[in-house]
Amino acid sequence: MFTLAEAAEPQRGWGGPIALLVGVAAFLAFAGLHYWWQERKGLPSPTDDDDTDLGVNEQVSAVSDTDDTDRDTNPWGRIVNRGGRRVRVYDTGRDGELDLDLTELNPETPEEAADRMDREGVPYMEIVRTVMADYRVSESSAKRAIRDSRRARSAS
Repeated sequence: MFTLAEAAEPQRGWGGPIALLVGVAAFLAFAGLHYWWQERKGLPSPTDDDDTDLGVNEQVSAVSDTDDTDRDTNPWGRIVNRGGRRVRVYDTGRDGELDLDLTELNPETPEEAADRMDREGVPYMEIVRTVMADYRVSESSAKRAIRDSRRARSAS
């Protein structure tokens, strides 16, 4: 009454290997045609000639001109030495008395600002908001600056 059906053994066909061979043949044909077309048009590979030691064509040469500050004349002024200090001088169309001292121009870091405000008794969230707005940092960075300043103050 009960008939046991025997499962047919799966047979693998030749479809997969044939498709793989067709794909490889198509790629090789395309690559060959592309190479032939480039040679015919006179468009060789950019790495064929003039290779350097590194295998890359040299695009720029290393030149350093940071020692020359005399040519710093532009709308923002020029840098001169006055009394052993480097200052930016505005020559044309500006107030002659307006010189920015570049040696003492030391902006306050977020940690220093947080420490200063914390010592002044500014509330915690006001310090966080101020540091975030003035230094354009995230809330976590502002809170980290407060923690670091408090840690440094308690260590000393």
